Amino acid sequence: MTLIVICRGGGKTTLMQKYPDFFLDIDDFIWSYRRNQLRDANAVEDMNTISNIYKTFMVKSRQYLQTQGKIILGHDPIYSEWIGVELLVQMKPSIRLHELNIATRTSELKRIALQNWMDLDNAIIYDDWESFNTLIFKNIHTLNLRVCKQLTDVSALGNVHTLDLSYCENITDVSALGNVHTLNLQDCKKITDVSALGKVHTLNLQDCYNITDVSALRNVHTLNLWGCKKITDVSVLGNVHTLNLTNCNKITDVSALGKVHNLDLRHCENITDVSALGNVHTLNLWNCKKITDVSALGKVHNLNLWNCNKITDVSALGNVHTLNLQNCNKITNVSALGKVHTLNLEDCDKITDVSALGNVHTLTLRNCEILTDVSIFKNVHMLELICCNNITDVSALGNVHTLHTLHLFGCENISDVSALGKVHTLRLCNCENITDISALGNVHTLQLFNCGNITDVSALGNVYDLELHYCYKITDVSALGNVYNLSLRGCKNISDVSALGNVHTLKLEHCDKITDVSALRNVHTLSLPYHLDSKFRNS
Repeated sequence: MTLIVICRGGGKTTLMQKYPDFFLDIDDFIWSYRRNQLRDANAVEDMNTISNIYKTFMVKSRQYLQTQGKIILGHDPIYSEWIGVELLVQMKPSIRLHELNIATRTSELKRIALQNWMDLDNAIIYDDWESFNTLIFKNIHTLNLRVCKQLTDVSALGNVHTLDLSYCENITDVSALGNVHTLNLQDCKKITDVSALGKVHTLNLQDCYNITDVSALRNVHTLNLWGCKKITDVSVLGNVHTLNLTNCNKITDVSALGKVHNLDLRHCENITDVSALGNVHTLNLWNCKKITDVSALGKVHNLNLWNCNKITDVSALGNVHTLNLQNCNKITNVSALGKVHTLNLEDCDKITDVSALGNVHTLTLRNCEILTDVSIFKNVHMLELICCNNITDVSALGNVHTLHTLHLFGCENISDVSALGKVHTLRLCNCENITDISALGNVHTLQLFNCGNITDVSALGNVYDLELHYCYKITDVSALGNVYNLSLRGCKNISDVSALGNVHTLKLEHCDKITDVSALRNVHTLSLPYHLDSKFRNS
């Protein structure tokens, strides 16, 4: 939100009438509420009263004015302070033009306008309407007209640097916007011709699904064509740096896109051949289900193959930095992936051996039924084990000095976590057999979700971030007064929170047995059960 200052008699009303979708006239806004007071003050040239009325109303309406998505037009630079917006530019007509503009005003209004003209000594001076109109838009750097559904004509906005016209659904002609640097036209569904936009640096055309020809966009740096489902030919887009073709499911040939740095082809389900994409830095092929051969992608830095479930051979991907193979459920052999930095193997349930993955930095395994021995993870930094139900013993992870973050979700046969006290961040979710957490007092961030058999949390007083969601057998939290961030959401049998007054952030949603929260007045951020919230706030 910004402010343009134009002196009284400078053409502000004319500008507003010509471009009502772009601007908000502060005079129209305030006079609609304070007309009689302002009329009387103008009649006696009482500038103090006029200023006080404007200041009071702007300060009270600050939040409203800041969220209108239009440039505010006013007469005084001080308005930017009162409203809390950026002052964009000050403008006034030449003295000759100003005198002509105010010629029919009363003597009182003439004197007020002339004084305003003299006060704006830093203003840009213009001699006619055409130059005024040009200068106004030349000085607008960023303009947000999002969801201005009545907007149809954007021909005046060609010199704006950053322009957001997303969801302006009645725009059809964007031929004047070729010099805009960053242009957002998301969901402008009536646009069909983008041939004039080839010089735009960053262009968002997401869900502009009537576009068919993108041949003019070959030099755009960052191009989002998500959901432009009528596009079939992208052969000219090989020089685009960042290209998003998500849901462009009529595209079959991507052989020209090998030089794109960041390429998103999610849900392009008719692509079969990705052999030309080996030099792409970041490549997203999520749900490209017809791909079978990824042997050419070994040099890709970040590669997402989620749900590419016809892939069987990943032996060429050992040098990929970040690799997502979630739901690639025909893969059996991952022995070549031991040097991958970040590896997601969720729901790759046919893998027979993970012993080669001990040095992977960040590893996620889900439904990995063959995994029983976690001692193979000798150098892992972040390990996520989801529903790996044959794991019973995690004691070996306590000796992994590199292990920083451990997530155990639904590993229902784990009962002993006494060896995990040195882990920095530990998350235990749906591990119903865990009862003793007395060894976890030195964990920095501890999350226990739906661990329904935990009763004693007295050893956790030194944990910094502690979440005990729906651990419903916990009744006594008196030892947790020094925890910094504490969430007890759904611990429905807790009734006494008198010891928690020094906790910084405390969440007690769905702790319905709590009745007295008088000790919590010094808690910085507090979320209470519904039955106590309004009562506490009003007391």
